Amino acid sequence: MNAEPAGPSDQVVILVVGRPASGKSTISARISEESGCSVIAKDALKEILFDTLGHDDQAWSETLGKASFALLDYVIQAQLRAGASFIVDAAYNAAFENAKFQAWQEEYGFTAIQVHCTASDDELVRRFTKRQQDGHRHPGHADDKRLEGFRASLTDGRAEVLDLRGPVIKCDTEAVGAVDEALAQLGRRLEVLRA
Repeated sequence: MNAEPAGPSDQVVILVVGRPASGKSTISARISEESGCSVIAKDALKEILFDTLGHDDQAWSETLGKASFALLDYVIQAQLRAGASFIVDAAYNAAFENAKFQAWQEEYGFTAIQVHCTASDDELVRRFTKRQQDGHRHPGHADDKRLEGFRASLTDGRAEVLDLRGPVIKCDTEAVGAVDEALAQLGRRLEVLRA
């Protein structure tokens, strides 16, 4: 799977979207391995801020969350200007992000491919809890204090897929073989773009 397009203006932006704990980071890493594209991950930026500025409580985590989205936007724009294909890993709320991404798509003409990661609410809560308990999550995220808020957010009606030109590949990360199938679909889409 190679994401570099055939022509110099055929930039591909792969957006791996979905709720927290839906499998975005795992899938983004696999796409990166198979495509050679860099991953720009909102949580990675936030964790750099935690390591640099410290981590204290949920309010501070939310403040750094806002800062990490601003940094994410900056890095995305730099990559768009450079013309390279890349992967974005973030739990977007389309209501807040559509206009910005649509303007970027209009300005830079990139092809968007979204991989929408999903799982049942019960599975999302299980993963959200487990990754914090297992130490697979930076303590600065304060997930141990956010469980009830996370649980409530699952019914907020948020649109996770951005309204962009380009295909959306659905991936139920609970289903056996679904991740491999989503990656195969992505590979086929990228091959068509390279032709």
